[in-house]
Amino acid sequence: MARSPSLVDMTSGSIIKKALIFAIPICVGNILQQLYSTVDTLVIGNYCDAAALAAVATSSQPLEILLCIFLGIGSGISILVSQAMGRNDGKRMGRLTSTAVWFLYLCAVPLSVVGVLAGPWLLKLMKVPADAMEGAVEYLRITTLGCLGNMGYNLNAGILRGLGNSSATLLLLMITCLVNIVLDLVFVAVFGMGVAGGSSGDSHRNDNVLAVQYTVYQEALQRAGYDVSAP
Repeated sequence: MARSPSLVDMTSGSIIKKALIFAIPICVGNILQQLYSTVDTLVIGNYCDAAALAAVATSSQPLEILLCIFLGIGSGISILVSQAMGRNDGKRMGRLTSTAVWFLYLCAVPLSVVGVLAGPWLLKLMKVPADAMEGAVEYLRITTLGCLGNMGYNLNAGILRGLGNSSATLLLLMITCLVNIVLDLVFVAVFGMGVAGGSSGDSHRNDNVLAVQYTVYQEALQRAGYDVSAP
């Protein structure tokens, strides 16, 4: 089966060379992902008061936990997809990708609802200071509404890595990092939206990258010779 040049085929050629080509974008991408909350903190810290900065710093912790969980799930999907890829099993590939999409919605939608409704209780449990509570609740609720994009990114990234494509995800991350910086500055520094501005930038970024990434991995499946509509 002919494969696209953007897909790293580790079943032939130099393993070390191909492993490095494949791994470097993943390592850089993991660093960029951690910069999202850092950018929010820097912008809020420069244009808002100490209470807003404390709100962002504390309310971002539950989302970091979710990020780590779905990074692990994305890695598991990557293994399953790579096994199907190595066997040229198009039917299993179709089942894996459709199951991943269903799993994403079954997790993200309830978590968004729980985050909006139970956010204040969770932050009280975390002993968030009273002067930062209002901003922390606002930040957590808005970013939780965008968790579909955040979780979807990690699942789709796992599928792309399983196909042998780690560079497309890095490119998307680089673009979204720049978009995140611009949106944070516009919403917080220009419009004066404070904590809501920082979290709104995150949500818009996550939803946009999910839509683009879904198109990218569909194209990658087609280039690899698989029927993306397989049940």
